[in-house]
Amino acid sequence: MIDFIVRGKPKSLGSGSKKRWQAKVRQEAPALAQPIAGPCRLRIDFFYDGTTDLDADNIIKPIQDALEGIVYDDDKAVVDVCSRKINLQQPLLPRLVDPPPVLAAELRAPQGEFVFIQVAEAHTPLEFL
Repeated sequence: MIDFIVRGKPKSLGSGSKKRWQAKVRQEAPALAQPIAGPCRLRIDFFYDGTTDLDADNIIKPIQDALEGIVYDDDKAVVDVCSRKINLQQPLLPRLVDPPPVLAAELRAPQGEFVFIQVAEAHTPLEFL
């Protein structure tokens, strides 16, 4: 499993500054000796401050494309995606249960808006809400 933070506001698929955002995502993504070759899950949590005009679904594709060749071989391997928007001004507890260490550290002293990205092999059973 790979967890990392990208500080700043994500760019949507139609954004003119999408390429700069993708370069930032690639820069923050941990370099793997061997990218995930099989099916994987992608989780994207956008922590924003106050209000945002971004749709949760529009931030997926630029991030998914940016991680290709770094975290996974091909974005076609992504079989499950969860994208959420979380307002930093709203109480996170009790909604936030057992966050990954990198996310917990960022939430202790956030430096503005950020995106938490998690990629994992998709070997777990399908879950339904």
